[in-house]
Amino acid sequence: MGQDTEIMTLGATAHPANDRTTGILEAACRVIVREGAHGLRMASVAQEAGVSKALVHYYFATRQELLRNAFAFSEARWHTAVNVELAEVSTGAAKVERMLLAGARPDMPFSEQRALWNEVWSSLRLDDELRPLVECSYRAWLGRVVDLIEEGRADGSVSTGVEATSAGWRLVAVADGLDSLLYLGLLDHEQARELMQSAIAGELVSR
Repeated sequence: MGQDTEIMTLGATAHPANDRTTGILEAACRVIVREGAHGLRMASVAQEAGVSKALVHYYFATRQELLRNAFAFSEARWHTAVNVELAEVSTGAAKVERMLLAGARPDMPFSEQRALWNEVWSSLRLDDELRPLVECSYRAWLGRVVDLIEEGRADGSVSTGVEATSAGWRLVAVADGLDSLLYLGLLDHEQARELMQSAIAGELVSR
């Protein structure tokens, strides 16, 4: 999934990527992070993007459509940034660690994605088309972690006794919980990193 082709994923409307749609979606992401998903308004996004409200409506007919596309756009940017990180390490175990620690790194490009994710969760109950979009993204994230654990088993960096799917589920649950704790300010980034590393070390060796 990449923003260089079109801004779309399950439940979102396809829009060719251009300067206008990119600017509008970047503005929408900033508004969501700053004011919350419930604070997303066409007028606020237009003001943030420096365009007319009519132009926002031209590309995105409703607030719900704009929210879904902003989430898809943000996810695409986040995954691109994570892929750059994964390309810097060679073993499956190192890739699992890089991927799961990305959310706890304030220097990570587009690190606001995790805050946006938490805001989008608050809208699931009110938007039937948003739920499958978020579910698809979550399953893809889980599947990627499981694949990387399997890669580690194959290259010897993860114990062969580790069951990849079960370990992947547990690690994703830990990462998700730490994201929420970071979002609430109950942990700082260093504490979250240490907890995630401890969980990874415990999961990637046979018991």
